[in-house]
Amino acid sequence: MSLSLLLAQASPGARPLVYLRRLRGLSPWMLLALVFLTGCPLAENYTDEEGPRYGGDHRVPASGPEEAPSSLTVVTFNLSFAEHVTEAITAFHRSPLAGADIIAMQEMDAPAVDRIARELGMTYVYYPASVQVDGGDFGNALLSRWPIIADRKLHLPHDDPYHQRRRIAVIATVDVHGTPVELVSVHNSTPIVGLGGRLDQAEAIIDAIDGSGPLRVIAGDFNTSDPGSQGQTVKLFSKRNFQWASEGVGDTVESVIGGLPLDYVFAQGLPVLERGVDRRPAGSDHHPVWVRFAWPQ
Repeated sequence: MSLSLLLAQASPGARPLVYLRRLRGLSPWMLLALVFLTGCPLAENYTDEEGPRYGGDHRVPASGPEEAPSSLTVVTFNLSFAEHVTEAITAFHRSPLAGADIIAMQEMDAPAVDRIARELGMTYVYYPASVQVDGGDFGNALLSRWPIIADRKLHLPHDDPYHQRRRIAVIATVDVHGTPVELVSVHNSTPIVGLGGRLDQAEAIIDAIDGSGPLRVIAGDFNTSDPGSQGQTVKLFSKRNFQWASEGVGDTVESVIGGLPLDYVFAQGLPVLERGVDRRPAGSDHHPVWVRFAWPQ
């Protein structure tokens, strides 16, 4: 596909970052040309280790003691600049996403996270990584039906070499009927940083929660659109004793170059019962990925 044709396909007035993220599977040279043609504005990153941090608890108080669950459903969903929150809420109210215990979200801002948590009756934590070109925040969130007892932001290595945009992971511990579960919402860089850079980001996340406990889930957008990156990412997690919990669900993103497998769930200590992708409209070019785990008895 020629560069002139690619530029002609960009919608008039489209934000450069929105356009570029739809072209993630292109060669590095094509992406580089597009970056410079769109002006290459530098990103404004939130470099503070502590924040900004947003949180809230919209759970309905239980009428009696909570019982141990028989299963734990985890969803990961990149909502694409948090632009279509109503559609996302509709998706979360229908099967198989309805009643999810944990939701990891990416490309979010604080109002969107709070609205979704309020509508679903969940508690949440959200950290923005940077500011979008339109002035809105851009970051990761974790929503839970169980109490969040600790949380933090993890800065990932290898900023975007052209925009200097930083990526983060959000880490939280939830108390599931007295048992801690370590959770991570991930949004790795696009292929513009190279496969080695993204593998470094994945390893930094694993290192950050190493030894935190037997039950761990890492979920999110790993941006594995370039050839070989899915296999290398899965191999890394396997070597670190993580199961590819969402294995076999297929492509998770619709793009101008076809379907792409970008979104994953990895886990330790939680056997998989079911997994899948909800491919119905949900307000994003990404599809929500869900995994239902058996709860250890």
